Amino acid sequence: MNSNLIVKMLAVSVLAGTTAGIAVAREPGLPRSERTFERLDADKNGQLGTDELEAKPARRFMRLDGDKDGRVTRAELEDWLNRLAARRIDRILERMDADKDAAVTTAELHDYIAGLVLAADTDKSGGVTLREAQDYHAAQRKARAEARKAANATRQ
Repeated sequence: MNSNLIVKMLAVSVLAGTTAGIAVAREPGLPRSERTFERLDADKNGQLGTDELEAKPARRFMRLDGDKDGRVTRAELEDWLNRLAARRIDRILERMDADKDAAVTTAELHDYIAGLVLAADTDKSGGVTLREAQDYHAAQRKARAEARKAANATRQ
């Protein structure tokens, strides 16, 4: 497979991944992983009841009720999704738009993806294995958690 095709395929996956979560980001649903199931199963009986499934999503979803009338309207959902999309767009441009002209060129996309490969390729083989990708994501999650913790500590 030639490198231009790989870059284009990665670009599609990067951009698809950035928008796929917008529509269902906080829509209540059933857990997909054993880890999530176990976290939600508060009484550890191996089953999830309505109360266990509803607690956190209800709090999150009802935060969208801007006028506090006990209803989340289409306008409130659209407002939230627009704010979510705007933040995501800002993050994409912050990460990928090297010259800060509010556009991502093919060259900037290539450099961004090359930077990801370079950062994740711990054995310096020139490619990223699944394990390296998982380790990269785990390190990124840890760094974000530590940054949130530090930010919270300075607010107190």
